[in-house]
Amino acid sequence: MDWQILAILGVGGASLAGVSMLRRQRQDAVATSSELQPIGDLSHLPEALQRTALWQLSDGGFEHSTVHGIVHRAGAEIAVTAFDLHTLRERRGEWAYLPIEPPFRIGGIVSVVACELDRVFPHVLLKRAGRGDHMIDDEFVERLGNVAKIARDGLGLARSYAADLPATLPAAPLALALPEHWRAYGREAPRALATAAVHDALEVAGRRDLVIELIDSLLLAYPASREVSGADPFADLISDTLAIVDAIRASTVSPRGVETTA
Repeated sequence: MDWQILAILGVGGASLAGVSMLRRQRQDAVATSSELQPIGDLSHLPEALQRTALWQLSDGGFEHSTVHGIVHRAGAEIAVTAFDLHTLRERRGEWAYLPIEPPFRIGGIVSVVACELDRVFPHVLLKRAGRGDHMIDDEFVERLGNVAKIARDGLGLARSYAADLPATLPAAPLALALPEHWRAYGREAPRALATAAVHDALEVAGRRDLVIELIDSLLLAYPASREVSGADPFADLISDTLAIVDAIRASTVSPRGVETTA
């Protein structure tokens, strides 16, 4: 019996080491593609992150492949952080959806780009139509490979739940003219979102299932249903996010983020 226990521990240790190595390789590849630097955690990000819809959907989690740097854009220095968020709900074998009209879910691992702006905005969420809107349950293979999900199924527990909707986001979409396939939610919409520059940036981004969240001085971008596969596509997500940041900054002249340029 002793050798069996040792064998099991050895296989488990080797598996963890393999996962750790793959994550380091992905982090290095993303850093090279995006010209950012690998870092260890998210402690530098503002606490506004914990008030986002992403945080409610994931119930927190564990960051991997984290890179960070200062990017010079249009006369400003933008702090950019990119990471994969392994959601706590995924660890528990469940998934959540945001109870808005219409609702959407996120995947168990989400690729996120966070930019810190020199503007302050009310909480606004923009969502492009995509797979997450279909509320598709986890695939059989995904559940088969997750011990927590197998245990939940065996106990007859629900696979999905409605996440708590942040108090700053109403369930009904804003009456706001946006490019095709986009919708927005918030108590109020910054005027910058109605400008041609922002519309053009959203159209160019064009990534299905993309979510943009503005809250205080933080802008988040993440595809809802799947993490980004590959270092170069992740770098493209960072570039798309920075283009949206540029458009929003160009459309505002006040740190309050509510005045538009002529």
